[in-house]
Amino acid sequence: MKKVIIAGALLVFGLAGLWFYARPAYKHHRETRALEQAKSFLSQGDYRSASLSARQALQVNPRSVEACRMLAEVAERSRSPDALDLRRRIVELAPTVQNKLMLASTALRSENPPYPLATQTLDELKDAAGNVAAYHAVLADRALRLSRPAEAAAEFELASRFEPTNELHQLNLAILQLLSTNTGAPSAARATLERLCASTNVGTIALRSLVAESLGRDDLSAAARFSTPLLADPRSLPDDRLQHLTILQRSQNPEFNAYLSSLQRNALTNATQVYGISTWMIGHGLAGEALAWLTSCPAKLRVEQPVPLALVNCYLSMKDWQGLDAFLQEQKWGDLEFLRFAFLSRAAAELNQRLASEADWRTAVRLAGNRLGPLTALLSMATSWALDQAREDLLWQIGQRFPSELWALKELERRYTGGGNTYGLNKVYGTMASYAPTNFAAQNNLAATSFLLKLNLPKAHELAKEVFSQHPDQAVVVSTYAFSLHLRGRTKEGLALLEQLKPQALETPAVALYYGLLLSATGETNKAGKYLDIAQKSDLLPEEKALAAEAVKQIGPGKTNILAHSAWY
Repeated sequence: MKKVIIAGALLVFGLAGLWFYARPAYKHHRETRALEQAKSFLSQGDYRSASLSARQALQVNPRSVEACRMLAEVAERSRSPDALDLRRRIVELAPTVQNKLMLASTALRSENPPYPLATQTLDELKDAAGNVAAYHAVLADRALRLSRPAEAAAEFELASRFEPTNELHQLNLAILQLLSTNTGAPSAARATLERLCASTNVGTIALRSLVAESLGRDDLSAAARFSTPLLADPRSLPDDRLQHLTILQRSQNPEFNAYLSSLQRNALTNATQVYGISTWMIGHGLAGEALAWLTSCPAKLRVEQPVPLALVNCYLSMKDWQGLDAFLQEQKWGDLEFLRFAFLSRAAAELNQRLASEADWRTAVRLAGNRLGPLTALLSMATSWALDQAREDLLWQIGQRFPSELWALKELERRYTGGGNTYGLNKVYGTMASYAPTNFAAQNNLAATSFLLKLNLPKAHELAKEVFSQHPDQAVVVSTYAFSLHLRGRTKEGLALLEQLKPQALETPAVALYYGLLLSATGETNKAGKYLDIAQKSDLLPEEKALAAEAVKQIGPGKTNILAHSAWY
């Protein structure tokens, strides 16, 4: 009996050990298999199946970077705002320079100018990626999107310096030189691109660029000459066929209709290609025809994103608000429901249904939840549709829900500074200071705006003193603390601190205002005039303008300045 018990115990322990060691291997096998399936589906253009397989891999291993990467690629190809969240997740799991650059690139495609999230990400990479060619390539992309060709050229030159054998950088520089107004530069650039057409690495890109450049010059014969070998290349893309379609349309080629029909037929198994063709048609004056084609597509395809988005774009282009509303009312968009309600809000607004529009927009924001991608997508829509208050509210939601995304708070800062909204600025600086206690600039500005608004003065005085004790070499910090001393009846102490600054610092508008105020308060009115004049020529907040105006009024022979007797504290 004893032997049986021992044997049973050994068997149990053996099975437990087998389970302990075999389970991780089995999970790894399941994850690997799911990832392989996802890759296969992705290469075939079956994004729905690729997404399902990648999600299965994530269920097995929630920290799978490769699964997140594939989901991000599917989201980008499907025009889904979730791409931004997936790229952020990848950076959280693997904060490499390459992954951060991919996040910046995705943000450039997701945001409106001036691309605050992409800019913040690139700024954070400045030290770590300064000698990485890809970093300068992304900077060049941002510069081009901001219509700064000279800046883009400089970044591409840096990229070439770090990777001198990379033909892609040579190609990018040549493309930029096509836009140059310098005599001979465009011709030399075309020669470079034609030489690169033979390259196995960038040949297709060179051909694609030559087609686009020829179209830009309205040289349709040259465009067709470059387009023909490009289409014959197995690496050509659907966009290359659309570019060829442009050539046929603009040259009034009788083959246009047949070629468009062939592209439409071949795309009926790929929702992304359907979206691309419809987008081309809308952009080339064929929105009505695009709508007719999309509504005749198989029912299964019509509900697969981004085809519903393509239908929305048709209605938007045609300004058919009744049609847009009717279409959206009968739809269900799953994870993209927030977008559906945003478009419903737009339709209702155009139909003068204000209450319905506001309700639909609130639903859209609620459904976006705590996802940065959807919230950023709504922010872009609010910007495009001139929904000023909605844009401000979204910036606050992003700034408060995602403390690391300082760009949202900086956008609010820019907005409130331009609008002279000191209360708004005070709230922004308070939020910044609470999220980043080491951000002395935010703390200083919080104290300064609190003084201007007479808000929570005891705490503001304490904060100004603390920031000054830590950063006594910062002129703006010194001016804030000096003003704090002045408000507490210690004007001479504050003035003494300011006069320790260099003359150049005193002439900085933000410092000059407070130096002028304190000089005026101590009766040095002649000297104060110079600095108050400097301050008044800059952009001041309303409360600062009032202080400056009051001080200027007091400047004159025999007049006593009343600022020293203010009751702010």
